[in-house]
Amino acid sequence: MAVVVKPDSFGQVDFDSSAIAAIAVSSAEATCAEALEGADITVEVDENAQTSRASVASLDPISFQVESGALERYARPRTLGDLESALTFARLFLEVGDRRSESFGAPAVGVELSHAHRIAWDTNLFGRASRLGFVAHRPRHRYDFRNRHGFSPPADRIFTRLWSADHLTWSEIVQLSDAAMAPVVASRPKVMDDIA
Repeated sequence: MAVVVKPDSFGQVDFDSSAIAAIAVSSAEATCAEALEGADITVEVDENAQTSRASVASLDPISFQVESGALERYARPRTLGDLESALTFARLFLEVGDRRSESFGAPAVGVELSHAHRIAWDTNLFGRASRLGFVAHRPRHRYDFRNRHGFSPPADRIFTRLWSADHLTWSEIVQLSDAAMAPVVASRPKVMDDIA
């Protein structure tokens, strides 16, 4: 496989494009090497964004859009973190595998997902990555899940199921996310329509 990182050089962050490409290749080999054999992969890094969004922009050819915060070292912002970058790419390559699987039934690339469904999918992806040897801080991801799905024992149990599962489908992830959200939705005040 061949990985091209754009831009070639960085001015706002202490990143090296060849190092990013090498990390991406290593992550691909650890997640789905056979499926990516001979693939051309493009990684577009937004060095002006300090947030950490990373997304699959295209499946054919494979293209990722990554904000610099998703690659930086936690302890030293604006510098490339090997472990953090490896985890980001592992999550993206596992998502590519899901999206290419007919049995998984993922929505099309570009379809906007709800925040809750996106976080539920990420929970599953990061959990699978952790079992492949990538360093994923489970309490951090549980906190992200709770922020969207509520701080409750049922939500925590669903987080554990998402994190621990290796073969969920998209519909199952959505069902689990919605089940965790149900108490949150039920507790919201109902807004009555104005009576003309």
